[in-house]
Amino acid sequence: RWSPRGTRLTFSGGDGDGDGGGDPQKYIPYGYGSFLAVVLLVSKVLVCWCTNDVETAFMAIDLGFLTFLGWLCLLAFRATPMAVLHPFLIELGSAVIMEEMLFSMVLINKIKPDLGHKVTKDFLVHHIASAIMGWLALYFCARAPGTGFVGVGMIGTEVTTFLPVAFRESVRSKKVSTNKKISATLGLLFPLAFCWRTYWSGSLWLRLLGVGRNYFATLAPSAMNRVLWRAGEASVLTVVGSNVAWTCRILRGSMKVVTKHRTGKKLDQQHFQKEIE
Repeated sequence: RWSPRGTRLTFSGGDGDGDGGGDPQKYIPYGYGSFLAVVLLVSKVLVCWCTNDVETAFMAIDLGFLTFLGWLCLLAFRATPMAVLHPFLIELGSAVIMEEMLFSMVLINKIKPDLGHKVTKDFLVHHIASAIMGWLALYFCARAPGTGFVGVGMIGTEVTTFLPVAFRESVRSKKVSTNKKISATLGLLFPLAFCWRTYWSGSLWLRLLGVGRNYFATLAPSAMNRVLWRAGEASVLTVVGSNVAWTCRILRGSMKVVTKHRTGKKLDQQHFQKEIE
């Protein structure tokens, strides 16, 4: 139990998710998560301003932050006493999504105008849907019991962030086409991780449907909240669809690598280069 001045953090009370814990924000006030996202943005801007390899720098910063956040969210999903952290973690994840979009769509090309960094359509779809999902999860966290678990569970999928970054760097260094150990490792981990990501996010969407049925049946939400809830369900489904699309793309790429290895053909560096552009 830790209580410096107005902030009370406890792991011995209710689950902080509307199941007897009362208002979870009596433990951690709103705004703390958003503040940390701003700190991340400022730190990222400074580092990228000071380096020549801007893309690798900001991806490495995101990788470290999201890996830690993802695992923390998975732990909070599994350990019920940590549910008091759900609103804070959901706010932090939602704010980081907004920070990523601001940096990738605006700031990175301001820092290095000749870079010509572009965001892809799948990035936009995933991040816009994730932002809607996250802020609505925060809104419903204290209103619909069980929402917090779904929210942190979805953020937990970010533990796979290291794989796209590793793949990009292996292509840039040409190790993916010249080093069999690296190509084999990525060829194994990449599809397995994203198959899990798709399965996990899909199972959480089904769980969310159950939470919604219980919310509608027992708490009789207003018409506005019903509409917002359906929007949240749609946003989660969109994120699941993005994961399915990425997984299929990764599986196709892995099959090409396996086929070429078995036939003894050299891996095409140009093919990999197109995948990261």
